[in-house]
Amino acid sequence: MKLNYSLIAATLLFSLTIISCSESKKPVLRHVVAFTFKQEITPERQEQAIKDFMALKDQVPGIISFEGGKDVSVEGFTKDLTHCFTVTFKDKESRDNYIPHPAHLALVDKNKPLMTDLLVLDYWGEE
Repeated sequence: MKLNYSLIAATLLFSLTIISCSESKKPVLRHVVAFTFKQEITPERQEQAIKDFMALKDQVPGIISFEGGKDVSVEGFTKDLTHCFTVTFKDKESRDNYIPHPAHLALVDKNKPLMTDLLVLDYWGEE
């Protein structure tokens, strides 16, 4: 039986490439925003505020993903925060550009008065 060393080498190289690509994770910056709407804010206005917030993904460069929603935890440690969202940025510069971005500032001016409490945390994660 004659072995095809070129084919074996190519297969090994391909396998190593797949393994190394799947193991290398890229750091991303995650921006967590949690808040509670004031009691007098109607569900329709809350829904619009959330849609406006999530629309930032299409308005601000460098946002990789945007997810979140209304709290569904059963543990009882929400500190009365009712909504939580995570914005994932490709890097620190993207997050730093997001903060003063006109679309973000306009959203803050429009929606922050609707809230009784607000929490913002950033951390490094992996993509």
